[in-house]
Amino acid sequence: MLGLSVGLTKEEMAMLHEPEACTSFDDTDRLVLRYSEVLTRENKVDDAMFKALQEKFSEAQIMELALTVGLSALVNRVHATGGTDVDARTREYIGDAIACVLPGR
Repeated sequence: MLGLSVGLTKEEMAMLHEPEACTSFDDTDRLVLRYSEVLTRENKVDDAMFKALQEKFSEAQIMELALTVGLSALVNRVHATGGTDVDARTREYIGDAIACVLPGR
């Protein structure tokens, strides 16, 4: 899982659906997670969200974040459509890591 490869713990991965309750996430982490969920679910970002992003990030960083979230959504949709299995190497790496649970599921 990508989260583990960039330093998230298994506990943090399990809390991605409820970032406010994860004590190891800071305000910036929570903002990025809220932004990612809004962009993925609604495909739009309101003025308040964009202003919050501008307070934390440069324009270039916001565009990089948008591209990262968009690319992740694309990859996830391709895998969901094809019913891609996790290969043995990835399964060995992630072990019993919990998949990210989305709210309302």
